Amino acid sequence: MTTAIPYDADATHTTPLTFEWTCVASGDEVSYEATGNCPVCGCAMTRSWTFGQHLLAKGGFLGRRDEPGPQPYHTLCRCRTTHLGRPPQEEFGCGALLVIAPPTPEAGPAS
Repeated sequence: MTTAIPYDADATHTTPLTFEWTCVASGDEVSYEATGNCPVCGCAMTRSWTFGQHLLAKGGFLGRRDEPGPQPYHTLCRCRTTHLGRPPQEEFGCGALLVIAPPTPEAGPAS
């Protein structure tokens, strides 16, 4: 039997992780999904990002990136494993802040 992994909101992994990226197009919306294992808890996770600047109801923008670009991505662990002590408002993850390397050009949308 494996030992339960506790939730840790202070855990971080600052070295960029290499996840597998896929591009998913649905109508006019294109999203990129990064899939890999969280190095803190070891659990599999997938995180999705969309791009473009959608207007808010009261004007302004959401502050999303226009395109994937070369900058790393920051995300909390999004694994679906139950971790001891995870707050009820946190639906997924072990609490770790992760840095994910950007997608490679091969992950881009089909022309």
